[in-house]
Amino acid sequence: MDIQWTLEAKKDLKKIYVFYTKYFSETLAKKIKNQVLEKVKILELGTELGQEEALLKHLNQGHRYLISKHNKIIYKVEGNTVYITHVFDTRQNSAKLR
Repeated sequence: MDIQWTLEAKKDLKKIYVFYTKYFSETLAKKIKNQVLEKVKILELGTELGQEEALLKHLNQGHRYLISKHNKIIYKVEGNTVYITHVFDTRQNSAKLR
């Protein structure tokens, strides 16, 4: 499987990184970023590992998600490519996702 990050997902991960750098430490920001990246790697083993994402079901694109600590990693599969579409801190208002 080829794993591709959408521009939106890259922006999401950067926002999380900047937040943790600003309010905690760069060390913690790097740790969280690396945890997300490691979690995404398991999609190489199989794309059915994540649960269906109910908040995006109305799009009928088969979005699924994985959890890494407080972050939800949302993805969809098209052919042999996994697209990471969002990285969302689960402590935020989920309405931002729609």
